[in-house]
Amino acid sequence: MAELIVPSPALLAANQKLLQLRASRQAPPAARVVAAEPERVASTAVPHPLPAHLGWDSPAVTAVLRKRGSEPPAAGSQPQITDHGQQAAAHSQPPPAEIPNPTSEIPNPTSAWVKLYPDIGLGMLRQGQAAAGRLWLLCRYVDQAGSGALRIDSLKDQLTQTDSPLHVCTWRQLRNLLRRGEGVFWRRERAQLWLCSAARVAHALGVPRLTGRPVALPKVALLDGIGAFRAHLYAAFHSGRAKETRHGDQVMPIARETLTQLSGVGRSSQRNYEARVGIDVQANFAVGDVLTKENQETCAWAKGQALFELKDYRGQQGKKGKMYLAWQLPNSYGGQHRHRPRGRQRRINRKLKGLVMKGMPGNVGETSGTQKPEKRYYPNGKLAAQAYGRNPAHEVYWQRQRVRNGRCLLWQEMS
Repeated sequence: MAELIVPSPALLAANQKLLQLRASRQAPPAARVVAAEPERVASTAVPHPLPAHLGWDSPAVTAVLRKRGSEPPAAGSQPQITDHGQQAAAHSQPPPAEIPNPTSEIPNPTSAWVKLYPDIGLGMLRQGQAAAGRLWLLCRYVDQAGSGALRIDSLKDQLTQTDSPLHVCTWRQLRNLLRRGEGVFWRRERAQLWLCSAARVAHALGVPRLTGRPVALPKVALLDGIGAFRAHLYAAFHSGRAKETRHGDQVMPIARETLTQLSGVGRSSQRNYEARVGIDVQANFAVGDVLTKENQETCAWAKGQALFELKDYRGQQGKKGKMYLAWQLPNSYGGQHRHRPRGRQRRINRKLKGLVMKGMPGNVGETSGTQKPEKRYYPNGKLAAQAYGRNPAHEVYWQRQRVRNGRCLLWQEMS
């Protein structure tokens, strides 16, 4: 018969203790008894007396600590113990009147700019939606959290009150702008305004794709009037075209006819906008072959009034005193706005492509106002030679040098 195993007294005591612990854990919360922890007060007093030497370069620190240790504690600064045993100073909590209201209905934007995609700005100019587009950018500026939803009464207080820093119009003008931009920049539902995304706004304005770099449009451009806003939309396109290099911003020439096609702004208005914003206009010239009677007639038919004769006094093109054919190229325009990171631009273009394909009834190409102009200007000869090799019939130029006075750039035609 097997021998009966009797547990030891120590094992029985441990088992009994385990059963009691399990019963206490399974009891309801009200029946539990938690032993009160002893009061723990964090002492911030400096130990006294301090040693004579605290390390290298320590006399100044020792003097400060001795002075702090000799000062009596301020009244009301004794630490308090919370329910969880954490210390909290009595003076750390501000009075209720000083606590800001987190549920304030009127936002207070602090940034000094709003992000703008230059192609959307050109679409506003081309479609005659600059006024409603300015309101859309102001709404995005006010909506610092990026929720896309604004209360109309809060927007009214921000934009129509004369003492508001964002005052731009009256309540009657605001109502007209809300009706004009409905379905393009926002959707209105009772007292709420839902802002459209950049992709949907670009699609509504007929922009097939966002190109260039987004820019930081200053808040002043939104508040100085509709004329200044149109000028900044025009200037933002030139800012987005500029490429940052180690030698400064690099911009390629662009014809005024192309600018009119892209923005819908005429030549005289372009010059007015450039003078108003302060855009730097750079003249460009190309130097051709040695002047002969045959090539002079051929170039005259191709270049028109831009053609002229150039005499090389210093021998920079060849022998001194020779005559060359030269002609004026379109101007280059400097940017006035800081670049911003591209961010979600690639995702916006994918969404925009889906919206364009979804709305197409058939094989519909781009319109003349949105079609990308053909590239013919390159910063160096290598890129120009590659482009010329792909299409020898295409007119290609590459940048040679800047003249000594810095007033114009010289370009070389690839032929």
